[in-house]
Amino acid sequence: MHTKAAVIAAEALVRDGIRSMLSADRTVNVVGESANFADMPQLRRRVNPDLFIIDASGLPVGRGVHARRIRSLVAMAERPLVLLADDGVQSDMELIRLGVCVLERSRMSAAELVSSIRLLATGYLPVERRLVQQLAHRVLEERVDEAAHMRLLTPREREVFHLLARGMSNTEIATSLTLANSTVKSHVQQILKRLSLSSRLEVVMLAHRSVRRPVPGTVLGQRVRATA
Repeated sequence: MHTKAAVIAAEALVRDGIRSMLSADRTVNVVGESANFADMPQLRRRVNPDLFIIDASGLPVGRGVHARRIRSLVAMAERPLVLLADDGVQSDMELIRLGVCVLERSRMSAAELVSSIRLLATGYLPVERRLVQQLAHRVLEERVDEAAHMRLLTPREREVFHLLARGMSNTEIATSLTLANSTVKSHVQQILKRLSLSSRLEVVMLAHRSVRRPVPGTVLGQRVRATA
């Protein structure tokens, strides 16, 4: 299986270096390159690469700014991205959720680059082991938070809570659970009191924050493989 890669890097030396690193491997071909991120859509249409390899040194540094820029690149590429990062670029959890493979240059070898490209081409998202562990811990923390506030409610109140979170009216909840409207109203008041909430909107917001995010292995509908 041959993988077609397109390289985006401002410096010609970087583009040459990436091409040289991949030249020894017969399964990965560099089919196009550019110095400008803005050329990605045109390059995508012209050579139809399987993925893009992007040099991140030209991106603005700063966690929020960096993540927003990467989101725009993902939209432009419509392909998986291999992001070659400097030490100062933070490879945070947002990039994992976007399906971006981050390789730090100071530790990247030709073998690692080729291996990551092969994994991306077969539907895997190569992720450093430490980041997989961080993601797993975050999911567990979110589940603990959810369990903590749900334990404050009775079983019936939990049922009402979930229906409230779906935007249902008291009448709709009463019909769904075969309860009297007055009973539903009482449950809603108790839910707001127990959870220290002031409105039904806050119930919806709390439920939204408590939605379980995908666990490692299903991020963005992709398989995730941890790398050492």
